[in-house]
Amino acid sequence: MPRHTRNKIRIDGKPAWRNSSKTLTVEPKKYFEPKNLKDIEEIVQRAITEGVSVRAVGSGHSFSKAPVAEGFLIDMDRVTSLEPYAYRLKERHYEVGAGIKIHDLNEELDKLGLAISTMGGIDHQSISGAISTGTHGSSLDFGAISKMVKSMVLVTQDLTDPTKAETIRIEPKDGITNKALYKDTEPRLIQDDDLFNAALVCFGTMGIISSLVVEVEPLYYLKEEKKLIDWPVLQSKLKSREVFEDAKAVFTLTNPYYFDKKRQAMVVYHRIRPKPSNSGSLADRINKRRRSLAFSLASLFPLAMWYVVAKVNFKPESVPKLLSNALKSQKDDKYFNKGYKVMYQGLDYIKERGLDCEMAIEMDAEGNYLETVDALMDYLEELRKEDLVITSPIGLRFVKVSDSFMTPESGRDTVYIDVPILIHTRNREATVRHVQEFLLGRGARPHWGKLNDPLQVEQVKTLYPNYDRFMAIMKRYNPRQLFSNGFTKRVLGW
Repeated sequence: MPRHTRNKIRIDGKPAWRNSSKTLTVEPKKYFEPKNLKDIEEIVQRAITEGVSVRAVGSGHSFSKAPVAEGFLIDMDRVTSLEPYAYRLKERHYEVGAGIKIHDLNEELDKLGLAISTMGGIDHQSISGAISTGTHGSSLDFGAISKMVKSMVLVTQDLTDPTKAETIRIEPKDGITNKALYKDTEPRLIQDDDLFNAALVCFGTMGIISSLVVEVEPLYYLKEEKKLIDWPVLQSKLKSREVFEDAKAVFTLTNPYYFDKKRQAMVVYHRIRPKPSNSGSLADRINKRRRSLAFSLASLFPLAMWYVVAKVNFKPESVPKLLSNALKSQKDDKYFNKGYKVMYQGLDYIKERGLDCEMAIEMDAEGNYLETVDALMDYLEELRKEDLVITSPIGLRFVKVSDSFMTPESGRDTVYIDVPILIHTRNREATVRHVQEFLLGRGARPHWGKLNDPLQVEQVKTLYPNYDRFMAIMKRYNPRQLFSNGFTKRVLGW
């Protein structure tokens, strides 16, 4: 059974596409389902010939309008190859089809004794969709998912003949490809730092990604521990960075509303540990390697979600207690398993019926970013007086600086502030818009794949110092807006 909502649907007998939260429906002029690079090349060439725009889609986890295809839509679900990169200079470089789901990639790598270095909290995204929109995880040591990418194959517009498509392989200047072995029949190899940093996170504006070479590592095990903590104490530990010691990843969940005269939070630690032994009773071994029963039931059954929605809509004053209980229910939970199973946070049913605006702010060394978090929580308290509430604790995730021009952690260590709300919550659009505008006013960069409707190109120019460098490169490969849509025109002006 698929772990997420099926994206391909039919409207009036014609194929259409819908994102997993069912908040976005696309009715393209033509719906394509390629299986390989040759198929993608033919589709892009046809789009050029007919003068029709073309966009690719993955699993549909995005809430933003980035996937909207106004002309041709390329559904990448069948482009799922996985093999060692033929021209690698060292081991553990694997070339993966752009449409492979992170869940399937993890399972296949596991069979080889390998693993990816980081991922977000769910695993049904396609690898190219996650990377192209800046999906990040929470790692100050490694960085976002895009850090794994060492090479990519892009089907784009020929720079010398705009009537033709061209396939190129893009890498950094000191790229991984062994040029002595690379064949002339392969896509033209371009090793250029600026081109790579522009193409890595460009939400489809430079062409259609066919495959990516990712660097993986030996399979590892993680121990997850959840600790309930008062927000002022957590603030102190974040400011001193004590909370990050001996952890591969750390993220936090905080009830923004006062309950019993205090704000409570939860710290989630992921620490690398040796492979667990088979000692101890069978029951102990099972308990260590599964999440709590309450968490598992919430992941499988919708009743908890509908209870929360009903409670919030008919009694919004109950939200502080609801969120406090949600945190307490996970107090002292522990989970020990293979790394990718621990990083996967579950709750798919609920997450696919929620909306997120996730905003990225600079994680300065002095910890002044915490003032922004405090101000947001105070603002949420004010909004609650108008019955504008969120339905989950706010999340903080911490990501290492990136060289990629248009990823939200570009040029700075970053804190992602995740503000979730279930889609059936009353006044949800107004709540989300207030939060986005509040954080945009404080220099936050919205996640490209989450809700970001207030964001306009003039703000993007200010938020991204490399905007001009990116645009100069992007326009060379997209001179006729072949790979553009309404979303890119709003946020990039192209």
